[in-house]
Amino acid sequence: MVSFTIILHIYNSPLALVVTPLAMAPYSFLVKTLSNTGNSMIIKRLPNKRWVGEMVKMKFFTKKNIQRLGKLLETKEKEILLLEKP
Repeated sequence: MVSFTIILHIYNSPLALVVTPLAMAPYSFLVKTLSNTGNSMIIKRLPNKRWVGEMVKMKFFTKKNIQRLGKLLETKEKEILLLEKP
């Protein structure tokens, strides 16, 4: 799986995240900070189109911020799928 970088603005500060799609489930991603400091987490999309975080240890990832990140990932995933088609 190909990792990509995504920028999420939290508290008016940009946060660069490295996102890796996980092969075990669709719409499941491993998320780390670009500097690789701190812990990684997994976010998943539920059938009701809500996003949830697992193993979240970064205190600024509230439910609202996880939803925002999920929406960005949906957009990015569509871009990647369009680029991969011949």
